[in-house]
Amino acid sequence: MWCGDRRLARGLVALAALAVLGTTAACGAQEPAAEPAAATPTGTPADAATGRIAEVEFARQCTVASANYADEAQFTIELDTHLAAAGFTHEQWKRWHDALAVSPELVTQFAEISARGCPAEPPG
Repeated sequence: MWCGDRRLARGLVALAALAVLGTTAACGAQEPAAEPAAATPTGTPADAATGRIAEVEFARQCTVASANYADEAQFTIELDTHLAAAGFTHEQWKRWHDALAVSPELVTQFAEISARGCPAEPPG
């Protein structure tokens, strides 16, 4: 398999994981009242700020498999540390993460960023 194909595959897997996490995070949450069909969300536009958040998220995904967290709180602290270093809050990341479900622009932007592959990837 060509190296670029593996990177694209990893990016698609990462997007699928985000989609699953987004849907499972809502489990058990009270559903809001249904809105009229005319109120369909148009999505959040991708811009430089959303691109930087996507870069932080993808970099975290590249390292999370090799990290060992004592509990979920440590995982969140590590994420917040990276977000703060990039000038973002957890709330900004959460809004970006939640918007992935309704914004094809953000999904495309994240796919483009993750298609570059993780840094220091072993040759293959």
